[in-house]
Amino acid sequence: MMSPVIGGDGEGPWFIPDILVNVHRTAEESAVGVIREVLQDGSCKIVLGAHGNGETITALPSEIEMVVPRKSDKIKILGGAHRGATGKLIGVDGTDGIVKLEDTLDVKILDMVILAKLAQM
Repeated sequence: MMSPVIGGDGEGPWFIPDILVNVHRTAEESAVGVIREVLQDGSCKIVLGAHGNGETITALPSEIEMVVPRKSDKIKILGGAHRGATGKLIGVDGTDGIVKLEDTLDVKILDMVILAKLAQM
Protein backbone atom coordinates (compact mmCIF):
# COMPACT_ATOMS: atom_id res chain seq x y z
CA MET A 1 0.00 0.00 0.00
CA MET A 2 1.39 3.39 -0.96
CA SER A 3 1.47 6.18 1.58
CA PRO A 4 -0.08 9.52 0.68
CA VAL A 5 2.28 12.09 -0.78
CA ILE A 6 2.69 14.98 1.64
CA GLY A 7 2.48 18.50 0.21
CA GLY A 8 0.88 17.52 -3.12
CA ASP A 9 2.27 18.32 -6.58
CA GLY A 10 4.84 15.54 -6.12
CA GLU A 11 7.10 17.64 -3.90
CA GLY A 12 8.72 16.15 -0.79
CA PRO A 13 8.98 15.11 1.84
CA TRP A 14 7.51 11.68 1.17
CA PHE A 15 7.38 9.90 4.49
CA ILE A 16 7.10 6.10 4.58
CA PRO A 17 7.37 3.57 7.42
CA ASP A 18 10.67 2.23 8.82
CA ILE A 19 12.79 5.32 8.17
CA LEU A 20 14.77 7.18 10.80
CA VAL A 21 13.63 10.76 11.50
CA ASN A 22 14.32 13.65 13.83
CA VAL A 23 11.14 14.88 15.54
CA HIS A 24 11.12 18.55 16.59
CA ARG A 25 8.52 18.85 19.34
CA THR A 26 9.59 22.31 20.53
CA ALA A 27 12.20 24.82 19.34
CA GLU A 28 14.90 23.34 21.60
CA GLU A 29 13.78 19.75 21.93
CA SER A 30 14.24 17.12 19.23
CA ALA A 31 14.35 13.35 19.36
CA VAL A 32 15.23 10.52 17.00
CA GLY A 33 12.45 8.12 16.10
CA VAL A 34 11.22 5.59 13.56
CA ILE A 35 8.09 6.15 11.43
CA ARG A 36 5.67 3.25 11.99
CA GLU A 37 2.67 4.50 10.05
CA VAL A 38 1.68 7.43 7.81
CA LEU A 39 -1.87 8.56 8.58
CA GLN A 40 -4.42 9.86 6.04
CA ASP A 41 -3.96 13.48 7.17
CA GLY A 42 -0.20 13.27 6.54
CA SER A 43 0.80 13.04 10.18
CA CYS A 44 2.95 10.09 11.25
CA LYS A 45 2.94 7.63 14.13
CA ILE A 46 6.53 7.57 15.35
CA VAL A 47 8.19 5.32 17.91
CA LEU A 48 10.94 7.25 19.67
CA GLY A 49 14.46 5.89 19.91
CA ALA A 50 17.01 5.00 17.22
CA HIS A 51 15.79 1.38 17.29
CA GLY A 52 12.09 2.24 17.60
CA ASN A 53 11.77 0.91 21.14
CA GLY A 54 10.51 4.02 22.98
CA GLU A 55 7.23 5.86 23.42
CA THR A 56 4.82 6.16 20.44
CA ILE A 57 3.83 9.69 19.40
CA THR A 58 1.98 11.31 16.51
CA ALA A 59 3.80 14.14 14.72
CA LEU A 60 2.89 16.55 11.94
CA PRO A 61 4.99 16.70 8.75
CA SER A 62 6.30 20.13 9.83
CA GLU A 63 7.77 18.53 12.98
CA ILE A 64 9.58 15.72 11.13
CA GLU A 65 12.94 15.79 9.39
CA MET A 66 14.52 12.78 7.68
CA VAL A 67 17.89 11.57 8.92
CA VAL A 68 20.26 11.91 5.97
CA PRO A 69 22.05 8.61 5.27
CA ARG A 70 25.84 8.36 5.12
CA LYS A 71 28.03 6.02 3.11
CA SER A 72 27.49 2.36 4.13
CA ASP A 73 24.09 3.07 5.72
CA LYS A 74 21.06 0.96 4.83
CA ILE A 75 18.55 3.18 3.04
CA LYS A 76 14.94 3.26 1.87
CA ILE A 77 14.00 5.04 -1.37
CA LEU A 78 11.22 7.60 -0.90
CA GLY A 79 10.36 8.53 -4.48
CA GLY A 80 10.56 7.62 -8.13
CA ALA A 81 10.34 4.22 -9.79
CA HIS A 82 12.07 2.47 -6.86
CA ARG A 83 9.90 4.03 -4.08
CA GLY A 84 9.82 1.72 -1.05
CA ALA A 85 12.85 -0.32 -2.13
CA THR A 86 15.73 -0.78 0.30
CA GLY A 87 19.43 -0.93 -0.31
CA LYS A 88 22.83 0.24 0.83
CA LEU A 89 24.36 3.65 0.15
CA ILE A 90 27.75 2.71 -1.28
CA GLY A 91 28.86 6.21 -2.17
CA VAL A 92 27.94 9.89 -2.40
CA ASP A 93 28.86 12.14 -5.33
CA GLY A 94 27.66 15.69 -4.67
CA THR A 95 23.86 15.51 -4.56
CA ASP A 96 23.77 11.95 -5.97
CA GLY A 97 23.72 8.79 -3.91
CA ILE A 98 25.14 5.57 -5.34
CA VAL A 99 22.83 2.82 -4.11
CA LYS A 100 23.05 -0.95 -4.35
CA LEU A 101 19.48 -2.24 -4.30
CA GLU A 102 18.83 -5.09 -1.88
CA ASP A 103 16.44 -7.17 -4.00
CA THR A 104 18.12 -7.02 -7.43
CA LEU A 105 21.70 -6.05 -6.42
CA ASP A 106 21.51 -3.40 -9.18
CA VAL A 107 23.55 -0.25 -8.63
CA LYS A 108 21.57 2.99 -9.16
CA ILE A 109 22.51 6.66 -8.98
CA LEU A 110 19.70 8.48 -7.21
CA ASP A 111 19.17 11.99 -5.88
CA MET A 112 20.06 12.14 -2.16
CA VAL A 113 16.79 13.97 -1.38
CA ILE A 114 14.80 10.77 -2.03
CA LEU A 115 17.02 8.60 0.18
CA ALA A 116 16.32 8.09 3.88
CA LYS A 117 18.23 6.16 6.50
CA LEU A 118 16.53 2.84 7.21
CA ALA A 119 15.95 2.14 10.90
CA GLN A 120 17.93 -0.79 12.34
CA MET A 121 15.43 -2.87 14.29
